[in-house]
Amino acid sequence: MLRSLGVFSDFELQLFNQNIEVKTVEKNEILLSEGEISKSIFFIKAGALFQVQKIDDEEKIIDLNIQNDWVFSFDSLTNQIPSNTMIKAFAKSEIVELNLENLHKLISISQNFLQLNKIFNSLSAKIHIYDSNLNPSEKYNYLLNNKPQIIKIFPLNMIASYLKMRQETLSRVRANVFF
Repeated sequence: MLRSLGVFSDFELQLFNQNIEVKTVEKNEILLSEGEISKSIFFIKAGALFQVQKIDDEEKIIDLNIQNDWVFSFDSLTNQIPSNTMIKAFAKSEIVELNLENLHKLISISQNFLQLNKIFNSLSAKIHIYDSNLNPSEKYNYLLNNKPQIIKIFPLNMIASYLKMRQETLSRVRANVFF
């Protein structure tokens, strides 16, 4: 999981492993509740998680996360404010949790752990999908080209919510996709 972020020595890898917690979460288990201040980032070793936000009494999917994704509530974690999203397990999942205190400890021991900032920078790629200039077909094709596993794991209603379109629109778009 760290190798994708940079080069770490054996000592640093060992240090990282001593400061994480590997756990199994059950389907529908909540890792972060709305209103709670985020204290951790999560890495999905196996399974799937999603982030949801209540907007006008309706739940909207903010993010769909699969194996090898890092998951966190950006604003809550970085600003230490109550989260406006909930992180929940879509399926039974094996995750790695790195809490903020241990992240700071790792960085204080080795500046090499500053490479973990790439986790936070990855958020900019996700923002692309919310670009209002993308039409429904472009949004779906972006997902097909960049995260095709999401389409295999999550149901259409969740994908439609994530792509900010109605399920009927997503069905029309999918009907016109040629493989």
